[in-house]
Amino acid sequence: MKYTLLLSTLIASHLCAFSTTNIQYLYGDFEGATFLDTQSGAKQTVTAEHYRTWEYGDLFMFADYAYAKKGLQFTNLKNDLYGEFSPRISLNKIANIPTSDGIVKEWYGAYQHNRGDGYRADLYGIGTDLNIPGFDVFGVNGYRKICYRMNDTYQLSLNYAATLSDRWHFEGFSDWTTVDFLTQNQLLFNLSPSVGIHAGKLEVGTEWHYYHENSYHTDNDVFQAMMKYTW
Repeated sequence: MKYTLLLSTLIASHLCAFSTTNIQYLYGDFEGATFLDTQSGAKQTVTAEHYRTWEYGDLFMFADYAYAKKGLQFTNLKNDLYGEFSPRISLNKIANIPTSDGIVKEWYGAYQHNRGDGYRADLYGIGTDLNIPGFDVFGVNGYRKICYRMNDTYQLSLNYAATLSDRWHFEGFSDWTTVDFLTQNQLLFNLSPSVGIHAGKLEVGTEWHYYHENSYHTDNDVFQAMMKYTW
């Protein structure tokens, strides 16, 4: 995974029109029956995210490092590393079709690579950006998900963000497949003006994490405390 992420960063760095990077720290009680839970007690997660655009598309990628003092569910490991790499190619720009001010703004060819400990998946599909009143960003991507050591499936992914005030904002994503559903939604307060930070943005808030497995009828429903720094 680390070589894929590094290569993609190097390539995209020469094609960048806009970019943003953030580091997040999250803390929550993940005592449950899913593979995302701990054997007992809390889980701490450090997430690094990066997004950039270029002339013919965009790129989003992230890496999660999770730590559970008493071990993760279904394993004796205390640590877990997971990442995703998600480039999209603008079909509008390739075909020289202007973006729209209607509901559907732009169409993309979409790809995603997922990698974790013993897990790998490649996703191929199509995506779009929508103009939805009240949202700064609203993206929809549909994929055929090719899994290794697991059954293939389909995935529908939504990502969204909305400015609530000059200090508050909301953002998140939802992933639905034929086997499970995951959503993570963040409500964040901009702390930078209060602590005198002028370079970058420091935010605090909470993330609502919900995951459901269809086959085993198990889920986790967790609110995590979080801190996020963006530059």
